[in-house]
Amino acid sequence: MNASVSLNIAAEVAAITAVLQARRDPAYEWGMRRTVASQLPAHATRVPDIRKVASEWRRAHKGVEPAEVLALCDALWATGWREERIVAIALIEGSKELLRAVEWAAQVERWSRDLENWEHVDWLAGVTGRLLIADGTLLAKTKALESSENPWQRRLGLVTLIVAFMKGGVLREELAAMAERRAKDPHPLVRRAVVWARDRLKKDHLGG
Repeated sequence: MNASVSLNIAAEVAAITAVLQARRDPAYEWGMRRTVASQLPAHATRVPDIRKVASEWRRAHKGVEPAEVLALCDALWATGWREERIVAIALIEGSKELLRAVEWAAQVERWSRDLENWEHVDWLAGVTGRLLIADGTLLAKTKALESSENPWQRRLGLVTLIVAFMKGGVLREELAAMAERRAKDPHPLVRRAVVWARDRLKKDHLGG
């Protein structure tokens, strides 16, 4: 068994930021900004490289307690930078132990209030969808997101169900009902998630 490791959170955030900065690709920034409308600062690091940063960190810090890793994730999220926020989500998404330790109110609801682009919404839905697969009682909280005045929380509610359906084969009827409710949503990126949901439902019906 690995000995417990204590983190210097500020130093870890600085180290992760340095790696993300070192792997930036200036040629990527224009397309990134065009695809994901966002006011957040960004290093212009490509998604595969961001994933590598998260996986490398996990391999190098196997003895860290989940509570400390979640504290690091909170600190990464608090930076307000695109890539640091994705690393925070990827660290949780890639660990069954962290998924079991996540508290909906502590990470999901609090982080969701800061969402301002579809990229972070869909990344976070990778966590919330898996949480919903593991605990069906979270459906009520997912529906609460869908009912929010914040369009990014509404998209998160819908994409959470899409992920749960795609990854766990669950909540088909609930997904169809939510897609129907959001079909005339005032925000175009919520309506785009409706198209995605209906496409997945159709492919499932056809056996695709």
